[in-house]
Amino acid sequence: MPDDELLKVAAQGRLDDPAAIAAQVRRLLADKRSGDFVNSFTSQWLSIEKMKTVSINRDLFPRFLYLVHVGERGGQEVSFRPTIRDYMHDETVGFVAELIKRNMSVLNIVGSDFAFLNQPLAAHYGVPGVQGLELRPVPVKPEHHLGGLLTHGSVLVGNSTGSAPHPIYRAVWLREAILGEDVKPPPAEVPALSDSAGDAAAKAITIKDLLRQHRKQESCNVCHASLDPWGIPFEKYNATGKFQEMVPKAGTRVRGFNEKSDKDLAGYAAYLKTINIVKVEADARVPLGPTLDGMEQLKAFLLKERKDEIVTNVVRRLLSYGIGRALTLQDRAAVAQLVEGAKLNGYKMQDLIVLICQSGTFRN
Repeated sequence: MPDDELLKVAAQGRLDDPAAIAAQVRRLLADKRSGDFVNSFTSQWLSIEKMKTVSINRDLFPRFLYLVHVGERGGQEVSFRPTIRDYMHDETVGFVAELIKRNMSVLNIVGSDFAFLNQPLAAHYGVPGVQGLELRPVPVKPEHHLGGLLTHGSVLVGNSTGSAPHPIYRAVWLREAILGEDVKPPPAEVPALSDSAGDAAAKAITIKDLLRQHRKQESCNVCHASLDPWGIPFEKYNATGKFQEMVPKAGTRVRGFNEKSDKDLAGYAAYLKTINIVKVEADARVPLGPTLDGMEQLKAFLLKERKDEIVTNVVRRLLSYGIGRALTLQDRAAVAQLVEGAKLNGYKMQDLIVLICQSGTFRN
């Protein structure tokens, strides 16, 4: 519901004035109650709620859904305390809110120099020096392998199997949520990835080899040729969103945490180190583009070559959310005008929201 000040401005007939609209939009965004809008919009746009439906392999990742934080003892569990997965949802919502609050460029969604973390999240991602449970902006360095939505746990977990990363899920998410493309679901008769690879799957050393076998199937090749290259650069991020450069060799059976043999989590980490001996291959040639090796090259390519699609997608998402309906061909001119306005303003997030609220499409 509009608050008293907004109703007063409306009663005075001032909401036809672009300056008055801008002042009210910025005032409302600065109000803590705008958090409901950011949470709703971000969750819908990025489909991060599905992260909660992924069945996490708790044998392989024993602390991921644990209620006792590092440094505490069993028996100190706090009822309804968030897990790492819950914090990941808040991390993404808080990150988008920070972009709006600081009026930062939309392009930070692909690559940013900060992450939105608290102590449990920082420990999970391997970022030292973060204390306390309050989520806040934290500067990141290249060695942290963070920055932008593509490295958020909410995205990586939600597009995994719960035991391993899934390059196809992550590729579809990238093309839809970031580039604004429409990716059609596979035909019902197309077999699952492991089924169509046949006997060769047991000999595949990397996910790239498995996908290569999959593409040999005529019914799979067309779609996978346009999907696989976008998902493979995500391969160094495991099912819980942690960066890892080494994995077990093909055919290795990875056991879960065992208190009797491992004693503690440090012992389990030592065991994993002995079997993680194969370097993850994360290079692929994107359609009509170069070969990209890993996340940093993928982000650099997107920011250089696909910037227009990224901005247009965010404009369309915000406009559709604001007017409460799907966009049609009749909205194309309005979107183009908003994209041009965003370009003139340096693609700043808060300025873009103001432009949308000033537009005829929104007001009418």
